[in-house]
Amino acid sequence: MKGPRLRVPTPGTNAKRAFFGALDAGSGLFHGADHDRKLAVHYVAFLQQLAAPYPTGRLILVLDNVRTHDAKVVSAWRAANPRVEFLWLPKYAAHDANPVERIWGLLKDAVAANRLAGSVEILRAMARRCRAALTPHPVPPSFITAASWCCQTSGQVLS
Repeated sequence: MKGPRLRVPTPGTNAKRAFFGALDAGSGLFHGADHDRKLAVHYVAFLQQLAAPYPTGRLILVLDNVRTHDAKVVSAWRAANPRVEFLWLPKYAAHDANPVERIWGLLKDAVAANRLAGSVEILRAMARRCRAALTPHPVPPSFITAASWCCQTSGQVLS
C-alpha cells in the first residue's frame, strides 16, 4: 500500500466517459480519443482516426478482449480495411503484456486517483491535457518482435 487511504467525497452519481487509446510501438507516441459512451461506432471512429497517420503499408493493432473490439460494425470496418490486422492478446493477459496499460495507469494516477474534480467534464478536460502532454513511451523491442513475428509481416505495430 502506498500510504494511508484518503477519504474522497463522492458526488453521489456515477458519471462515465469512454477513452480509447493506442501506443505506437515504434515511436512511443500515444493516440487517444474520448466519447460520452463506449459504443462500437465510437471505436470504429477511433480506428479511422488511428489509421489516418499511417496511410500506407500494413498496420498491426494489438488488442485486448474488450467486447467493443469485436462488434459487428468493427468486423465490417476490418473487412473494408484489409491492411489493418488485429492481433489478439490472450484472454486475461497480465497488464504487462499490453504496453498501453502503462499509459492508462499514468492517466489514472495523474487525473482520477484519490481526487474529486467536481464534474466528469472537468475530469475529461484534465485527461485531455494529460494526454497531450505525454512524452513518448517506447515499447520494449521484445514486444515489437513478438507482434511482428505473430503476424509474419513487417508493418507498424500499435498496442
